[in-house]
Amino acid sequence: MKTPRNFPLLSTLILITFLQISAIAQKADVLLTNSHTFEVDQYKDIDGSPYLFESWQMGKVISKEKGEVVEVEYLLNFNGYTKSFEVRKDQQFITLDEKYYSEIRVPTKGADGAKELIFKTNAHPIYKNRFMQVVFEGTDFVVLHDFQQRLAKREIQGYAANEKVEEFQNNSTYHVVKGGKAKAFKTKKKSLLSAFKDQEAALKNYIKKNKLKIETDAQLIALLRYYEGLNHPDSPMALNGN
Repeated sequence: MKTPRNFPLLSTLILITFLQISAIAQKADVLLTNSHTFEVDQYKDIDGSPYLFESWQMGKVISKEKGEVVEVEYLLNFNGYTKSFEVRKDQQFITLDEKYYSEIRVPTKGADGAKELIFKTNAHPIYKNRFMQVVFEGTDFVVLHDFQQRLAKREIQGYAANEKVEEFQNNSTYHVVKGGKAKAFKTKKKSLLSAFKDQEAALKNYIKKNKLKIETDAQLIALLRYYEGLNHPDSPMALNGN
């Protein structure tokens, strides 16, 4: 039986294809290189959940080293107790090491009709290696959501005596970053106005006129668009919110 004349070329093409597939597989697994595994049921005896999303979401991860977007085929969720992203691959649950990644994008319908939620490291001047959600990016300021869950104890009445149970409680804060400085605030009216003192009177009137309670990110974004318009009337972020 004679070997076809184009056999060397065919073998080379097969080899190249195999190497490309191997490279893609290795590229996908590079996310797991700088991480550590954890127990799936580690919170089973604690009331509530430390996670941002009710169910795990598909997401994209961007490396800090090359700024390359990796189409992640893993499920992602943000743990507010450990303040880190976790990834699931098959039966492995892994915590990402934040210092190797600059951004995570989770495709989901968010506040203000956003098509994805964006989380970044190095967005806060102090907590540079912590993922925080970018709620709004203005001309000269950024507002971040630092989702946190703290572990607390409470007593419940039992048959014989009171029992102490552990539960997760929301301890999240927002941060406005402007001029290289950050100020934390809650969405309560007094705290929020204190974070934007340069337009405090105008924002106070806007909140009163529109009966805003700032209970959702969408309401907060509406206020931030108004604030952007006060300082930068020609900003697309402000004009889109009018």
